[in-house]
Amino acid sequence: MKKTVAIVLALLLALGCLAGCGGKDADATTAAPAAESTQGAGDNQPAETTAPAAQTDAAEPAGEASGVLNVYTTVSDLQYNAIMGAFSEKYPNIEINFTQAGAGDCKSRIQAEADNPQGDVMFGGLVYADTLTMADNFEVYVSANDDKMPDEFKNTTGVLTYHDAQIPCLWVNDELEKEAGVTITSYADLLNPALNGQIISADPTGSSSAWNQLQCILTDFGGWESDEAWDYIKQLIGNGMVIQDSSSAVYKGVHTGEYAVGLTYEPACVQMLSEGAEGVHIVYPTEGVTSIAFGSAIIKNCQNLENAKLFMDFLTSDECQAIYNECGARQANSNLQVENEWLVDLSTITYNVADTEALAANRETIQDMWREAAKQ
Repeated sequence: MKKTVAIVLALLLALGCLAGCGGKDADATTAAPAAESTQGAGDNQPAETTAPAAQTDAAEPAGEASGVLNVYTTVSDLQYNAIMGAFSEKYPNIEINFTQAGAGDCKSRIQAEADNPQGDVMFGGLVYADTLTMADNFEVYVSANDDKMPDEFKNTTGVLTYHDAQIPCLWVNDELEKEAGVTITSYADLLNPALNGQIISADPTGSSSAWNQLQCILTDFGGWESDEAWDYIKQLIGNGMVIQDSSSAVYKGVHTGEYAVGLTYEPACVQMLSEGAEGVHIVYPTEGVTSIAFGSAIIKNCQNLENAKLFMDFLTSDECQAIYNECGARQANSNLQVENEWLVDLSTITYNVADTEALAANRETIQDMWREAAKQ
């Protein structure tokens, strides 16, 4: 169902601040887009790190909490450092250990460790579809701040705490676009032979952000069962599209001039622009964008349950929600008066409503169809 909305959806998404992460009051409250929460996050190369909490004075009694929090995360470095830094400042006696990897790797690890969990939370990279296949791997917990969230961001599954909304976009290298003689404004433009071998995407069978892109394309071209949609995907892959395991390889590859255009996600691009990236720009395809709610969850039978609960509460707190926006993501709580100059006004672009329940229910079939298309 296609709608060009004046986007009452400008709702969550026209908020913010610079990715430098220092909040700024806005003159008027803006709300968030109706993200498809009945359905994630930057996927980075695996890296395990032990990061002791910062030794600063706790601002409130809750800071007396202590112990360990083991985090499996998909989020980008900037977002992770900003959010975990604030969490450590609030709870200075909690030692944080983290493993940074793609969503698929994090989920596989959680499932493999089900009998002896080594992580406490999966931070980012989870969408509604994951609750259909992995609910038994997560603890039932509803954040203390859940009642602050718009209905589309409430924890209706019992296990998934939503904290931000993401929309897919194209990330374009100015110089290579000019050399190719193509002005990229749409998905259709990616089929231009001049871009052969110049397009990069992550793998939607392992990357939450690439899955988001695939859902958007399927929605734009008629739905997951549409012959037109799969014909487009086959043509896109056939135009020499490079498929990588990591979503970070997409936006970094475009920025460094390896590729002319990448199929990626808004927060990563906004972060790079806010940090001074030049020679690149964001394109919201004229066929339309969709919006997906991303979340986190507590791992079933984790060793540090109380600290995991504190973390879920923190993710939905006003403090953390403002950080999301400041770091280029579109926060779940539409009631905060913050803005980000790098986030586009969604009333200026086309928004399409995805059939998220059907996409979630048929995720394995869709991924199999993608694998088949990618073999050509």
